[in-house]
Amino acid sequence: MTKNKILAGLGAIILALIAAWEEGGLDQMVQKQFQTIGSDAPAQQRTGNAANREERGTGFDYYVLALSWSPSFCEDSGDRKSNQCNGSRSYGFVAHGLWPQYETGWPDYCDASARVPDRTVDMMLPIMPAKGLIFHQWKKHGTCSGLGPREYFEVTKDAYDSVVIPKELKRLDKQIVIDPRVIEDAFMEANPQIDADEIVINCSKNRLREIKVCFDKALNPRKCGRDVNRECRSNSIRMPPVR
Repeated sequence: MTKNKILAGLGAIILALIAAWEEGGLDQMVQKQFQTIGSDAPAQQRTGNAANREERGTGFDYYVLALSWSPSFCEDSGDRKSNQCNGSRSYGFVAHGLWPQYETGWPDYCDASARVPDRTVDMMLPIMPAKGLIFHQWKKHGTCSGLGPREYFEVTKDAYDSVVIPKELKRLDKQIVIDPRVIEDAFMEANPQIDADEIVINCSKNRLREIKVCFDKALNPRKCGRDVNRECRSNSIRMPPVR
């Protein structure tokens, strides 16, 4: 597919999405577009290449990056007074955490003596919008990474930045009901380096909860272990809108 054809196709999709929203058929339209966009893209664009990066972290086998759908969190149990949920800023996918993982099981609460520097907290707030979340993730997971607080959160940010959020899911101003497999396909289309066994869609109470992507210690996507929770078995889940 040529560049001009791709641009023309994307333009048509945007116009169709606007029309579907006006007619109240956005849910079905989103699913159809996710299922067809890029279906004839060259295979090499979808395979990706492993980067030759240095391993970061010791004492575990691989990382799990958890991307939480903030509107579901805030609708379910979020503190309405918090920066994440009070409406002063809109959040879609945020970093829940980067978790050191064994092939079976995982370590936690290894050594919480080191303090997270204020500058590191400030660096992470745009993608982890609660200081309590940052401190908790360091105590429970970061302390088992073999890294100091600054290095651990730098790796967390690099992992978060390496995942492209599908354009259709960045800012939803209306709730949609969607097949979780469509969400998975959309993430793999936007991230050709990620295969189906390297990403997991989680849901709870019939809502999208989070996306999990597995990485090796050099932040190359890799196969997730069996005990990475694959709990989303529904054919239809809600995505509350970004507010």
